[in-house]
Amino acid sequence: MSFTSSRAWALQQVFRGIKNAKGVFFLALMLASLSLTIPVFVASVLYSLSEPIRAIPVAPEITVFTYQDLNKAQMDNLRERIGRHEHVMKITTIPKDEAFKSLNENLGIKQTSQDKAANPLPDLIIVTLDAQMPAADIERTAKNIEKLKGVSLVAYDSTWLTKLDAISHTISNLGWIFVVITLSLIVCVIAASVRLAADTQKTELNMLYLFGATPSFSIRPYAWRGFLTMGLAAVIAIALSSFATGYLNEALLAVGEQYGTQIAISPLPWQFNAGFIVFCALLGGLIASIITQRAIAKIERFD
Repeated sequence: MSFTSSRAWALQQVFRGIKNAKGVFFLALMLASLSLTIPVFVASVLYSLSEPIRAIPVAPEITVFTYQDLNKAQMDNLRERIGRHEHVMKITTIPKDEAFKSLNENLGIKQTSQDKAANPLPDLIIVTLDAQMPAADIERTAKNIEKLKGVSLVAYDSTWLTKLDAISHTISNLGWIFVVITLSLIVCVIAASVRLAADTQKTELNMLYLFGATPSFSIRPYAWRGFLTMGLAAVIAIALSSFATGYLNEALLAVGEQYGTQIAISPLPWQFNAGFIVFCALLGGLIASIITQRAIAKIERFD
């Protein structure tokens, strides 16, 4: 057979195999679609949450309380000395009037002109450190800053970083477990589908072997069928996920109205959907090729 005719025959075998084993094909397609819907839906939720989560400041900060009698030149000099410390990413000065106003607003206290005159707070310096900085280095940096001339005291809390790291590590492990379980389910679905298809067409594989067909020639129809199955399953999974997120958004809209905000799950970018479809299709073709290769190897052993 020529290059074109061999692939035309393989394409015919793909659809002939689907026609002869419609039940097996559609069962595998539905199982794979439902399996893939779960990661797609979870990815949609995480994608919608990613922007507000990224907006949460996670870099550690040290609040520096200065002495009240510092003038502008002394304050600038103190900022310069603080900036010389390693891992200092940003330095922000908060004037004492602004700090006192913010404190009163947070406490729900209405500020008067007499309160402004009796402001007990000094100017504050907020030192933002590297987000990847270990807790021990944060403590050491805070102690070094506290020793500087003009610094009354410093305040910081690094325990939340340790807790955040533990939570992130746990979520990461759960994510990998979820991915492994989902991929294992998909592999089992496709493997069972291809194995059943190969068993139903065992006579055909035997004939191809007797007529001297190469393994790649015999495998091609099954690989293409696995490619088609998983590609269609990915498309259906994206459609099911879109339907689920649309249905959920109606409930979230009602909840958001009660709290005066807007809550919605955004659809995944088309680039992600396209890449997901291609990945699943290639995975299906690879699994189908491996299973069919093993079936042919079994025929060769019993020849």
